[in-house]
Amino acid sequence: MTISQETAVRLSGRAAELERELVNFTRELIAIPSITGSEGNAANHIAATMRKFDFDRVFIDRIGNVVGQIGRVGPRILYDAHIDTVGAGDPSAWPCDPFAGKLENGIIYGRGACDDKGPFAAMLFGARILKDLGLVKGFTLYIVGSVNEENCEGQAVGSLIEDEGVKPDYAVVGEASELTLRRGHKGRALLSLTFPGTMVHASAPDRGDNPLYKAAPVVSAVAGLHERLGKGTGDPFLGKGSAAVTRLDSPAPSLNTVPGQAIIYVDRRLTAGESREQIIGELQSLPGAEGAKVEIVMVNDPSHTGYVRPTEEFFPPWALPEDHPLVQAGVRAYRQMFGSEPAVERWDFSTNGTYTMGMAGIPTIGFGPGEGKWAHTSQDQVPVKQLVKAAKFYAALPLTLIE
Repeated sequence: MTISQETAVRLSGRAAELERELVNFTRELIAIPSITGSEGNAANHIAATMRKFDFDRVFIDRIGNVVGQIGRVGPRILYDAHIDTVGAGDPSAWPCDPFAGKLENGIIYGRGACDDKGPFAAMLFGARILKDLGLVKGFTLYIVGSVNEENCEGQAVGSLIEDEGVKPDYAVVGEASELTLRRGHKGRALLSLTFPGTMVHASAPDRGDNPLYKAAPVVSAVAGLHERLGKGTGDPFLGKGSAAVTRLDSPAPSLNTVPGQAIIYVDRRLTAGESREQIIGELQSLPGAEGAKVEIVMVNDPSHTGYVRPTEEFFPPWALPEDHPLVQAGVRAYRQMFGSEPAVERWDFSTNGTYTMGMAGIPTIGFGPGEGKWAHTSQDQVPVKQLVKAAKFYAALPLTLIE
């Protein structure tokens, strides 16, 4: 469907009127620390704001997602952006207080600004614009501030869909994309290789069996695996797979104890056609890994509500065809709001789209303000102009999608 020029002007006008409120809300949300597992205060603040905006339904589900609904008929559209963040790290590395929501020269700074509170705020206000202008007709829109994404993308939005029965026809993932459309990204798996040993006092290492010595050559072998993956053909859209050792653990009671086991963790990025069995097998076949136990890591951490949803850290790659109606609706919405053609690309990082499209098969696209290069850094930031433009896009998309 094509929206009229009059409607586009109304959406833009209301977004401009709400700019100050949007900026203030984004800053307020950044100022509420919500590191994974402690998102409760942020969720409550969002729920109160949704009620103030007169959403048709507002609730926090069992895993802790905060959900606002506008509309009750027609196609069901899910807007998802996670509200958890990584930690701030060393405060001295920041040019400002990471939880102050600093506004300077048209840019908002702070932990979560681009990953992912700015995109969430724009989604929330996009829905408010539709509500304020009486344009919620013929569709149902869910605005979801999801939790637990930083440690297990897909887990919480999967709980919303499977445990709560919210069954969308379409999904839009709000993550930093510099206001370009995204129609897919690589998958991700986290694997562990556990090497057995015998714990002894370090003063007599010959009495034991040091598993770190077994693990050491495998660390180098993973680097070789990554090089081989880089020489492959990959997928024309998603690119090539990758492998990286991200941690080496050796649980022991002291630093003068030879540990009883060593564990290597490997982050494996997946391109099209790579299976669970394949990636496990390639690690098992690495030189030196013969005696190691290779597994995909399970996440069993409770959410901020105490809900435990065991989830395997295996997230498939996904790509929606460029001619899919949802992608084309996004193109029309962008064109009609901004008068130019959007770039249609892929993300280089992983998102909740691994569940919505990769596992559940729900047509999914991505869009958001901010640059991904600032995520997880002490320069975390989002430009106000991009926030406002994103809110316009999120308001326009349901109107271009419905028939």
